[in-house]
Amino acid sequence: MDYVMRNAYFRRRPAATSVSLASDANPTIRVIVAMFLCLLLQTLLPLVPKVGPLFRYIDFMVILTVFVGVQPHAVRASLIGMTGGLAQDLAYGVLYGANGFSKTVIGYLLATVSVKFSLDSKPVRFLVLPLCSIVNSLLFVYFHYFFGLQAKATTFRDIVRVALCQLVANVIVAIPLFWLFDRTLGKWLAVRGSGKTIEPRAF
Repeated sequence: MDYVMRNAYFRRRPAATSVSLASDANPTIRVIVAMFLCLLLQTLLPLVPKVGPLFRYIDFMVILTVFVGVQPHAVRASLIGMTGGLAQDLAYGVLYGANGFSKTVIGYLLATVSVKFSLDSKPVRFLVLPLCSIVNSLLFVYFHYFFGLQAKATTFRDIVRVALCQLVANVIVAIPLFWLFDRTLGKWLAVRGSGKTIEPRAF
């Protein structure tokens, strides 16, 4: 009897491990798919005739980086921000690394702060997003200014105007996007104050 029970136990262990690995991989895949869809929207929407200019100020990758960054996983948030930002730089032909660096910083800092303070509630996310949008705009402008790539005709008023337009556009678009992300993406949560983790789960 003991022999049968031991055999049954050891036969079940690989199945449990495979289920755990699948549950770990599934949210990761969904986040990667979301990143590519955001990049696709970022590239195609401004090209739509007549209404394209309305989407010019939206930064889908900032919204996704904030959504991922408010969860306490700095590596994932940094990688999502860096990959999405570098893809934006490549697609737009701007200074390579400007968007990548700014979104890496945003993702890492948010995830680091969220280890100590809970940032993943819906009201807090909408308070964090405007600040991250402004930081992203300022870092982007600073890199172009530092490397002498800023247009000479650009004034401080122009920079403020564009930053505010991006802030408003990002917050408006984040309302449906956060709702969609809540229902489609996985979430890793660290149990604050302990070394344990909760299994990835859908929102």
